[in-house]
Amino acid sequence: LTMTIKKINDTASSGQVAGGAEGVTIADRFRLDLPDANAKPAGGKVSTVTVAAAFIALAVVGILAYTLWKHWEFLMPA
Repeated sequence: LTMTIKKINDTASSGQVAGGAEGVTIADRFRLDLPDANAKPAGGKVSTVTVAAAFIALAVVGILAYTLWKHWEFLMPA
């Protein structure tokens, strides 16, 4: 759902309420718009490229963690 805020000029230069705005309530100004029935839903399937990139990133993080651990083991006796 989206919300449209209607801006209405409430006063004219003479101080009178302009354009028949006296009957406009807060509920009329902040009205929810109905979703388009023909629009495709947002989101959906996760692509194969995204899953592959996630596994590659996980592998890189694992290799870096292993390298840091081995480097720390090497430096501990010094």
